[in-house]
Amino acid sequence: MLAKAICYADLNAPFRRGLRNGNWRKLWFLDKALFRAAMGYAKHGRSIVDGKLIEKLLGLVARLKETKGMRIFKRGFKRAAEMLEKGEENFEGVFFWAPRLKDWLRDPDYIFWLGMGRWR
Repeated sequence: MLAKAICYADLNAPFRRGLRNGNWRKLWFLDKALFRAAMGYAKHGRSIVDGKLIEKLLGLVARLKETKGMRIFKRGFKRAAEMLEKGEENFEGVFFWAPRLKDWLRDPDYIFWLGMGRWR
């Protein structure tokens, strides 16, 4: 469930963390502008209550809080999902000669390892 209102403290802590971990630099300039405008509005004791704006800001907060491990795991999960999808379409492929691979693709450590590699 989404928050009903966002105040300055809800925006300031992720902003500072994003500055420290370098995620602020990775944001698109319009997303940065929106975030700074929301912080400026909320700084004067106001709360942001618009549903669409809250949804967008919570997405930006999640991107600011993201760690390197989370990004690696997301990339590995995407790769594992692609492999499972392709394997079901083409049974004579890799799952035929490596049947344990399906079990590996459900293992978090293997998913993380997949995310560490350079595929494509």
